[in-house]
Amino acid sequence: MGALSSSPTGEQVAEAGVYLLGRYLVMRQEGIDLAEAGIDVNVLKHNPAVVVGSSAETAPTFVNPNLDVVYSEAWIAVDEQTPAILEVPVVPAGRYSTAQIVDEWAEIVHNINERNFPDHPNGRFAICLAGSSPEIPDGCLRIDIPSSKAKILTRVQIGDDVDAAVELQHGFTLASTGTPTVVPPAALPEFDNAHLPGAWMFADPYLTAALAPADSCGRADELHALVHAIAAYVGDESSRVAELDELIRSAAIPAFMDFVVHFGNVTNGWSSTAAYPKFGDDYWFRATANFGGIWWNSSKEAVYELLHVDANGTPTTGDTVYRMTFSADALPSTVVDAFWSLTVYGKPDYLLVPNAAGRFTVGSGQPLELDADGSLTLTFAAELPGGTPERNWLPTPAGKPFTADLRLYLPRDAVRSGDWTPPPLVPIG
Repeated sequence: MGALSSSPTGEQVAEAGVYLLGRYLVMRQEGIDLAEAGIDVNVLKHNPAVVVGSSAETAPTFVNPNLDVVYSEAWIAVDEQTPAILEVPVVPAGRYSTAQIVDEWAEIVHNINERNFPDHPNGRFAICLAGSSPEIPDGCLRIDIPSSKAKILTRVQIGDDVDAAVELQHGFTLASTGTPTVVPPAALPEFDNAHLPGAWMFADPYLTAALAPADSCGRADELHALVHAIAAYVGDESSRVAELDELIRSAAIPAFMDFVVHFGNVTNGWSSTAAYPKFGDDYWFRATANFGGIWWNSSKEAVYELLHVDANGTPTTGDTVYRMTFSADALPSTVVDAFWSLTVYGKPDYLLVPNAAGRFTVGSGQPLELDADGSLTLTFAAELPGGTPERNWLPTPAGKPFTADLRLYLPRDAVRSGDWTPPPLVPIG
């Protein structure tokens, strides 16, 4: 695309802006991660386990964490001569685990586990820059990443033995073979999910930093051309900067927020990631995942069912009591080969909901109380309603909007095909 001869349209700004937003959300998280005291590249941070009845203060700091696993995380940095070495422990059969590596756009590059690496599910892995020819230590399996940095998240299912899970978690190690040349995180203007970026997305030095890493999206070249055309049209002319900012606020952000709550097929108020083994060319979904659940994983590993509205099509808030009932023949446990969990988050920050009971999630391995007919009823409310089993209660933020995420790990075909969907939240009273 050549230079624009007139003002960009709202559609052009939405396409270019959403494309960039997906990347800036990753850059924001990189800055948060590496600003933490004692954190550096190529060093795994072992997050403590968070279980029902404990404090949210020890939960992972990224949005939408899964509390059924113990997480470790790090930013990997490599260069032409310097790979990083990942060590993966032997994980007992029956306990879910994976070492997920994503690129600088959050596209999934590898999931290291016995399902994807049956001949080398554990041991040492040399993480190398694609196209490089570094010296690799003996006994390492080479795996490549597309640019000089990547994010790794290891997940080990807690199950019924927290200590065993934590021991396995600490069996994952990461170290560099030398001192790679590392580009520090770009210093971005502050933004959050309620105050998304404006026209500065198209200005340097931010734009050059954003577009530097390779992007596997098949439309990357086309979108880079559109982004640069808009940036060239605006330049540093204040009136055009204001014009672009207004288009972002009036066209791009509303279009994006509408996509967030309507992507995929919304059924019973829930949308599903079942159709997404990767982001592929869907940069709108990529931005959505980075916005509401950064470090999303492939639907081959997990399907995320995301709550938007109740049974009446009304956004869910902590002002209302809701119940949802899984029939006895459609319990979440019947459609997974690993485990399931259901967690409530505030909106729009997608962080855990603080509550005195320390309750954030329900799921596999918890002693949930079934109804007389074998069905499972869960209650969502700011305070525990009378007559409700506490073990079946998920606290919601009083007077504030909330969402929920039903995670189905190693989902069966019924989930991935869309034949199974979660029931709606029914408002009570």
